[in-house]
Amino acid sequence: MAGTAAGGAAAADDGLDESGHGRYVLDADETAVDVTITSTIRNTTPDKGSYYYFFTSYGIPVPAGAQDLRATSGGATLSVSRSGGDDPSIDMAVATFPALRYGRERTIEWTFTIPGEKVRSADYTRVGPGYATFAVQAPGDKGETSVELVLPSAMTFNSSVEMTATKDGDSTTYTTDDGTDGFGTWVVVSARDPEQVDEREVRVDGTTLTLHSFPGDKRWTSFVEKSLTEGLPALEEAVGTPWPGGLDVIREDVSPQVLGYAWFDSSADEIVVPEDLDPTLLYHELGHAWLNPDALTGRWLSEGLTEVVARRVVHQTGAKESKPPAAPDRKSDAAVPLTAWGAWEGDPYTDAEEYGYDASYTAVSTLLDDLDDETFAAVVAAALRGESAYEEPGSDQQLAPRTGWKRFLDLVEERGGVENAGKVYKTWVLDAEERTTLTARADAREAYAALDEADGAWRPPVAARSAMAGWHFTRAERLFDQVGGAAALAGDLQTTAEAAGLEVPASVRSAYEDAMQADDLTALDGLLGKATSAVTAVGAARDAASEGRGPLPGLGAVILDLEDTADDAVSQLEAGDLALAAELAGDVETRSGWATGVGAGTVALVLLLLAGLAVLGAGAARRRRRARVRP
Repeated sequence: MAGTAAGGAAAADDGLDESGHGRYVLDADETAVDVTITSTIRNTTPDKGSYYYFFTSYGIPVPAGAQDLRATSGGATLSVSRSGGDDPSIDMAVATFPALRYGRERTIEWTFTIPGEKVRSADYTRVGPGYATFAVQAPGDKGETSVELVLPSAMTFNSSVEMTATKDGDSTTYTTDDGTDGFGTWVVVSARDPEQVDEREVRVDGTTLTLHSFPGDKRWTSFVEKSLTEGLPALEEAVGTPWPGGLDVIREDVSPQVLGYAWFDSSADEIVVPEDLDPTLLYHELGHAWLNPDALTGRWLSEGLTEVVARRVVHQTGAKESKPPAAPDRKSDAAVPLTAWGAWEGDPYTDAEEYGYDASYTAVSTLLDDLDDETFAAVVAAALRGESAYEEPGSDQQLAPRTGWKRFLDLVEERGGVENAGKVYKTWVLDAEERTTLTARADAREAYAALDEADGAWRPPVAARSAMAGWHFTRAERLFDQVGGAAALAGDLQTTAEAAGLEVPASVRSAYEDAMQADDLTALDGLLGKATSAVTAVGAARDAASEGRGPLPGLGAVILDLEDTADDAVSQLEAGDLALAAELAGDVETRSGWATGVGAGTVALVLLLLAGLAVLGAGAARRRRRARVRP
């Protein structure tokens, strides 16, 4: 009695051994790829009694657009059928043959041509003048497959797995025998001739960029030109910083379709993007001119912030908005704290990579999306400069070479006014040990806020600001205790000066805000006390010198030069000479009590002098009269 087994199809199956080799050659005109795949199958299912098992068909995946598909075996042409599947780029080709019994083997040679599809079609296969992307494959059991690809040596090359290159004259052969999945070797490749491009220069606000497109792809060129014209100024506004340069070329390429990502190549000063007309992707890569590892520490911060900026610019320019990444499952197997999301290791399609990108966007967008444009730009610009949140915006004090997660959190809360930032960090960014630092930070920030309120409009001493910026919270708490009294004195001094209508000496404020060393901090109480006394004295002296007086006291004030002396006291106070200002003020206070007496004495003296002059005048007149009657 005879029995049958169904034929195999494009995968290793129990009872069937498979091996294969694929050879792909880009033709001389670079308009198609000639393919030969050699498959050898062997039936390993033994007969059982009156039952025997055989295979009558075998299939392999082929590009959906493959032409001139043929299968031959032993010099005979086999019947081939094709059917599509879920992937619009792939068809299944199945060849039929006479029954393949146990222990027998058959070699099938498949040949076909890949012509490629037009840009932006659903099928990702591309073959055009100077560019190509497609899958090279050889079905078979693990360790029993290999592929080779022959390209002109002038073409650049990328692939989804590493391949060995062997150059022979004007052509280079790329090979691999690594099994890349359970069905054999499967590699997506791309090639590009950098000399075959359409070129256009675009000038935006003094910046000139060169566009390199596929030959004839005017739609992509127009899209990028329009996006640059509208989006580059918007990017500058969004990050609060002028265009930094470092970019010369924006290149359309098929490689991003293979590698799974576009990129900013700082070494070549170019952006490489796919044929897709995706403004978010383009602005993301442009954003990396600012937002990159040179400015930001942590891949999550660089990628998440860049994506948030890109989507904000898309919205502002009215470009087509794509659906943002959804928040990933924090409890999935791929989930990690974002501080542990490390450098890319070569495969963009892993669950860990997808989680990292989605979680980074989720974290940063939750932190910043509710900020208005001005505040958003201020936070981003400060992060790019490496500013400390505890300094004035634009200050060069406490700058860091790069902004990491700690400094960014400070900026988000201090400059952005975001209240739930710590919760976002706990959910997405930090591991268990890092989360414990937030408790100490919260206590220190509360104490710092109290200190900052006590010292009025001034900033706490730089020693305290430095400790907070560096997250040295134990040291910060000690410093708060040490300068707490000085902070209260600083607040009182400002209140006293405001009431007196005077300015606190800039040198005194600087001495308080710039105090870093122990001796400087210790000296603050004395200095601020002296300054308060000087301000009080100068204010009183100025009032005394300028108060309304009657005629006699007013005359005395003028004679005693009270107003000029008081003005000198104010000048010395502003110059920071507290001792001289206080001395001059005391002099005014003392002499102002003499004003009435000096005024009265002066008037009396004047009257006396006038009386004396009158007597002398009368005597002279009598002498003149006597002289006239003398004979």
